[in-house]
Amino acid sequence: MSAEVIRIDESTGMSSSEFIELEPTEVHQRITCGRSIIVDVREASEYENIRIPGAFLMPLSFFEAEHFPVISGTEVVLMCAVGKRSAAAAKQLMNAGFTKVIHMKGGINQWREDGLPVEED
Repeated sequence: MSAEVIRIDESTGMSSSEFIELEPTEVHQRITCGRSIIVDVREASEYENIRIPGAFLMPLSFFEAEHFPVISGTEVVLMCAVGKRSAAAAKQLMNAGFTKVIHMKGGINQWREDGLPVEED
């Protein structure tokens, strides 16, 4: 597996968080088997031009970690164009108390380079 897990121990005595980075090919496998869904934190105009089939849009400009949905039995993978905004969203979720946050390396750009399916308008 290509996943990279970084454990972050809070000095405040809170439980540790896991920041997990996955390669696009691994995310695709997880989506295909129903294990994961994708939340795209790009802006609506970017999403309208090109997107990963089935991805949910939640732009970082409107992202509220405190109101992020928890979906029982399903992993949520954050993604953006290259990985910077989704990493920022992941940090917000960890600061809000989420103990496991998954982020896709390289964003949709790497997804496309890996030859994975996209929808374009």
